[in-house]
Amino acid sequence: MNVAIYLYDNYYETELCIPTLMFKQSKQNVIIISSEQEVITCVDGKRILVDKKISEIDPKDIDVLIIPGGGAIIKDDIVQLIKICEKNGAIIGGICAGVDYMIHAGILSGRKYTGYYEKDKTYDHLPTDGILTYSMYESDRKMVTAKPEAYLEFALELYHLAGLDVGSVDGYLEWFKAPFCWKAN
Repeated sequence: MNVAIYLYDNYYETELCIPTLMFKQSKQNVIIISSEQEVITCVDGKRILVDKKISEIDPKDIDVLIIPGGGAIIKDDIVQLIKICEKNGAIIGGICAGVDYMIHAGILSGRKYTGYYEKDKTYDHLPTDGILTYSMYESDRKMVTAKPEAYLEFALELYHLAGLDVGSVDGYLEWFKAPFCWKAN
């Protein structure tokens, strides 16, 4: 299985740590892609090398496409890739501002979705025929969207949709989100 992760400058790496770890540990092919850059800088300043530019990949080879949040930079090539991946039946996940890419591609029409959006604010770019739920995460016909704090649920749902065994979701939630207890000497 090919898992493509789209990166752009000022993305939030924390939203990708768990899905990347899970897909890598299950021996899936994880490919870091970008629009035209070879090196991407995340919001904390870490630099990441890109495996391929969008122009170098065949969308038919993508089984899962993941887009993190951050300072979204909407570009035509990623919007077109999202549209093609959706048409090809790929699983597509956007978390936080990553959902904006999915919205610009027009793939959330008629689907439940969520994101960083607040109930008392107006957002001009949201689809009028989509179903914004304000939930922590949503999964609707191979599209997964999530608020930034639902990074674990986002990862688990992507993994589940990919047909991989997630085991106990409650177990993952307890392990990842439980406070670390230790005694000071």
